[in-house]
Amino acid sequence: MTLPARPRIAIVTTGGTIDSVGADRLDLAAYLETGQRLAPGELLAGISAELASIADVTEAPFRRLRAHAMTDADLADLTDLVTGILALGEADGVVVTHGTNTLEETAWLLHLTVATDAPIVITGAMRPASALSADGPLNLVNAVRVAANPAARGLGVLVVMDDTIHGARDVTKQNTLRVDAFASPMTGPLGRIDGDGRVVISSRPARGTSLRGSYARVDLRSLQRVDVVASYQGADGALIDAAVAAGARGIVSAGTGAGYPTPLEVEALERASAAGVLVCQGSRTGSGRVPPTPSMARRRWIPADDIVPWKARVLLRLALAAGERPGVIAERFAAD
Repeated sequence: MTLPARPRIAIVTTGGTIDSVGADRLDLAAYLETGQRLAPGELLAGISAELASIADVTEAPFRRLRAHAMTDADLADLTDLVTGILALGEADGVVVTHGTNTLEETAWLLHLTVATDAPIVITGAMRPASALSADGPLNLVNAVRVAANPAARGLGVLVVMDDTIHGARDVTKQNTLRVDAFASPMTGPLGRIDGDGRVVISSRPARGTSLRGSYARVDLRSLQRVDVVASYQGADGALIDAAVAAGARGIVSAGTGAGYPTPLEVEALERASAAGVLVCQGSRTGSGRVPPTPSMARRRWIPADDIVPWKARVLLRLALAAGERPGVIAERFAAD
């Protein structure tokens, strides 16, 4: 009798809270200021027995960074690493540990740029490795459980935090400190990992599936500048004009409500459009669609639908790099 092959999971470690060390076990807020991290390999070594019970795990080290310090070059290298691991058949799935501050943006980028059915799971932690009740070790074990589960194939990039599975398009960080910081406001989670280790995937992503891997051929090292400008009471067009002057080829306007900049911002965005800058109209609210309106159509602005502004920026940059026309880009934002 031939035993079934064990799943092979590669873990790419990029740093973040999950391997940070605070001043003491109750340092749950200022730990990044210590500048201390676990030693290389220490994160996985601490849960090696648990990981071994799930899959054959190998570590693919990456430079360890704070999530909010990630550059285009870092993201390009990370994408190349994940793509290469899967293309060479070195693993059946990949788990990436990542700082939570921009985790959702990296998840969305990988979803759009890595063409694969293999599970790619992003995880992190809201409490440092040194903390009393650190959440990172179990988050990582659960991420490996999901990546090793055949039901996770074909779902695109997934985010696993706090026993919960989210899709890359819809997930967002909505709290600064809580371990349940991540949510999918418009759709809810795709599933969960129960206390007995069972992975329960109760739904499949309803949107964003058609975009999976659509920009695999885009050169991530030559993306054009796209800025996000948030609206607020009394905002003028100075930040929008500055973005244009800095060379922005696209602007994501994080408007109030269902996508409404101030009148002075509208004037500045119209100037930007006249200068050839593509405008994407989003919302600062955190959830809900920005629907197309007659004025947006007249100005040839692209509604962000329900994609949050920072992830709208990721999609807009890739679409511009691919040379897509505004009408096609608008279809990308509305795609299922």
